[in-house]
Amino acid sequence: MRRFKVLMAILIAVTALVAVLFVFTRRPTVEYSPVRALWVTRFDYDSPADVDAIINNVGAAGFTDVFFQIRGNGTAFYKSELEPWASELSGHDLSRLGTDPGWDPLQRAIDAAQPHGLRVHAYMNVLPGWKGLADPPAAARQVWTEHRDWFMVDSLGDRMLPTSGWYSFLNPVLPEVRRHLRGVVSELCRYDIAGVHLDYIRYPHDYHIVARQRYPDATDEEITRRSDFSYDEASQAALFQKYGWDVTKDQIADFRRESITKVVRDISYVLQIEKPNACLLTASVMGNPIDGKHRAYQDSGAWARQGLVDWVVQMNYATKSFTRHLESMKKAAGTKKFASSVVVGLYLENDAADVLEQLEIVKESGARGFAIFSYTFLFGANHEPTEKGRKLLPKLRP
Repeated sequence: MRRFKVLMAILIAVTALVAVLFVFTRRPTVEYSPVRALWVTRFDYDSPADVDAIINNVGAAGFTDVFFQIRGNGTAFYKSELEPWASELSGHDLSRLGTDPGWDPLQRAIDAAQPHGLRVHAYMNVLPGWKGLADPPAAARQVWTEHRDWFMVDSLGDRMLPTSGWYSFLNPVLPEVRRHLRGVVSELCRYDIAGVHLDYIRYPHDYHIVARQRYPDATDEEITRRSDFSYDEASQAALFQKYGWDVTKDQIADFRRESITKVVRDISYVLQIEKPNACLLTASVMGNPIDGKHRAYQDSGAWARQGLVDWVVQMNYATKSFTRHLESMKKAAGTKKFASSVVVGLYLENDAADVLEQLEIVKESGARGFAIFSYTFLFGANHEPTEKGRKLLPKLRP
């Protein structure tokens, strides 16, 4: 009996100790610093003075982060050994593509941001490789002329053609494309950036909107086939090797989603190796994550859940479907990742009243924060606040 009492006393003491340890060792509730981000596109600047004014405006407006575009369609707005200097930096003259402008927009933005404590993310269009009806000059050694075989192929077997306002896309299935993109990101890691921001990291499901510029006499059926990519030999061989000849539509979709996700993984790996724990990876994703997953093969919910990116930045640009798409993203990412890894993008072409209402919805939603597209709606060509900017800027401050 005495032995039993001793054992019971020991058991009670151990139980109490475990309870105390649980209280003091359980993980506290994580509070994430709110994100207030702004996109600055490559069309917003063409001089050092522009960049200085832009960054000063963004910092003074209380934003925490700026997505500063430095790659549009296989041309660079930073010092690159892989891609030519953008012609926009040399008078918007295509013949001057590759001409060194004598200054570095990305470095200029980083330097200007430091006094504001503003985080600069190098914002790149990932898969677009060229835009326009004219080819780049051969001497520039741009990917559209140097590596035409890197681009997607439509279901009729023809190379995807750019239009005056739309891109031709690089093929993410090809190892040489992924190697090139890893190289681009590695170059960006030479800079003291806070992050790399990915855009157009998807299949071009919406090409049918612009395809008639290239195929004016095509039937609706042909336009549909001209807008379905990629049917090149390498992609088809990889698809059949994985699934066999009797491939289903669901397997094709899975294959394409995985090809996009591989690019994200590749870029994440580069950042882990070259800037460990020092550089965020973020991605602009479609507002409707269901459409993104099944039509553009962009599995943004999985990227957030698996931690492949630090933030998915949901381009939730609609008005009537805004709340529905917000809830869809919360479901796709999961509640915890929604709080830590989802930044909601608002489109300033919408009415100011709609934007303000959406801003309040985002604040109540539990998302990590918001991002605004884009600078040009807040500040005009002279970098002074626009009429809409004067309405919205006070509400965007912390």
